Amino acid sequence: MNLTLPIFCLLLAFSVRAIAENRSASLSLSEALSRTLRGSPELAAYDYETRAAEARLLQASLRPNPELSLDVENPTGSGVYANGEQMEDTLMLSQLIELGGKRSARMAEAAAGRAVVQWEYQVKRVEVLKATTLAFIEAVAAQQRLALAEEIANVAEETVTLTDQRVSVGKVSAVDAIRAQVAVSSARIEVEQAKREIATARGHLAARWGARTADFGTVRGDLAQHPSAPALEELRARLLANPELARWTSEREKRAATLAKEQTRARPDLTLRAGPRMEGRAEDATFVAGFSIPLPISNRNQGVIAEARANLSKLDSEKRAAEARAFAALNEAYQQLSGAAVEIALLDKSVIPGAREAETQIVAGYDIGRFTQFEVLEARRTLNAARLQQVRALTTYQKARAELDALTARPTDLPRSSSIAVPAKSAAARRK
Repeated sequence: MNLTLPIFCLLLAFSVRAIAENRSASLSLSEALSRTLRGSPELAAYDYETRAAEARLLQASLRPNPELSLDVENPTGSGVYANGEQMEDTLMLSQLIELGGKRSARMAEAAAGRAVVQWEYQVKRVEVLKATTLAFIEAVAAQQRLALAEEIANVAEETVTLTDQRVSVGKVSAVDAIRAQVAVSSARIEVEQAKREIATARGHLAARWGARTADFGTVRGDLAQHPSAPALEELRARLLANPELARWTSEREKRAATLAKEQTRARPDLTLRAGPRMEGRAEDATFVAGFSIPLPISNRNQGVIAEARANLSKLDSEKRAAEARAFAALNEAYQQLSGAAVEIALLDKSVIPGAREAETQIVAGYDIGRFTQFEVLEARRTLNAARLQQVRALTTYQKARAELDALTARPTDLPRSSSIAVPAKSAAARRK
């Protein structure tokens, strides 16, 4: 008996079951953040940026290669130069000697550039984790909106059943039954819309770690858990440790190293040459040596030096601009959080309890004929609107808190500082 087909079917059944169980599994925020750190395409690209920075440091440490050249003079001609009688062959070995500390300046610039890349990774890491947190909050909010929409739809369907019974015994008119059915249809539309919002939110969340589809079911989170935020002054003090602001020290070192490197290039390098010279057919050998050095009359690299100096000078303005943007974002997020906190407190203490009490009394009065069904539906709409407003306020609070956490985040690993000292300016460079 051929067992290939039964075994294949069995494996397929297990695979389908595993996929179904995986899709039904819930996901916590910590798990979502862990997946993002492992699989984010944006963070993965910085692995190659780091490798490229290490490669630039390696290249900067290399010395110039020697050069081998062969000069042939008088290989043929007329008279005494016929048949190569006066031919001279000179084999020369040349070596460029870098002066002014050019190699150490290159290495200092490359090492500072590596630290800048590491800071850029820290900045991107905070951005990616914040985006994942915001997507997770939106997924939780979508789930709560769906739960609320389904609860509203179930209540509306129960109302239809009760209204039909009251119409059948003549207690209310058939118009009430129509209104109840319309309310059910509207509630079902809200349910379908909420389901689509959940699918969209889960897809956005899965995309944070590079997945094309969501391989999880629900997300585990409670928007109602909202611990109070620290004081604004404390947050401002913590803001300076954010990688977006802390990286400017390394950026200054990088630009200063670039300026120092360009200043060393103002000093000309020395090229030494030496080798044997063979003369005529007698192959008499002599030794030839020499050197060459450019004369810095016109080009002293002054344009590039001026550019590097300008880039260094503008750093303070760029840093102040970055700090201004960060403090403005911090203040905006804090005001959003404070406003949402006040809104949540009012909804919890007065708006929702009042709307719920009014809905309860109107429904009870409707049963004894004191209120119309229109008033019942209006009371329920008011209560449902308040509960949806509560979900929106909680979502705003959690997103503002995530923004504050990102703005005050500290780097997980401090970038390696350059152990290569920037060489002192040479006398020729100082004169520039």
